[in-house]
Amino acid sequence: MEIKANVSFIRMSAQKLRLLTDGLRNLSPKAAMQKLQFHPQKGKIFFEKLIKQAVANAVNNFKLSEENLFIKRLEVNDGPGLKRMDKSHGARFDRGMIKKRSSKLLLVLDEREAKKVEVIKKKEGKIHGTKN
Repeated sequence: MEIKANVSFIRMSAQKLRLLTDGLRNLSPKAAMQKLQFHPQKGKIFFEKLIKQAVANAVNNFKLSEENLFIKRLEVNDGPGLKRMDKSHGARFDRGMIKKRSSKLLLVLDEREAKKVEVIKKKEGKIHGTKN
């Protein structure tokens, strides 16, 4: 069962936030939070809030245990940008546009299923390559 959580209108460029995403995929939420502690980037605050939100959704709404969850998908997309006039360049028509970028985050958690272990039985009979 997939549990989704998203955050929109983050006033930080998606390029800066994508630096954090590669190391968080396929981890448990607890391991991801521990890994984020040691990142110096400002964007880790948004990921921490998003992971807490997704885990709370899974525990409260779907009655899942936190130990069986893992981060299945983590997306960072561009949000709407604000355009500002750059007034530091002299002439009237020589002004540039400054784009104040924003981002959207999407986190999908999924539940790990217990691995089934099959026991392979040894065949009785003649073993090839030996003299019996």
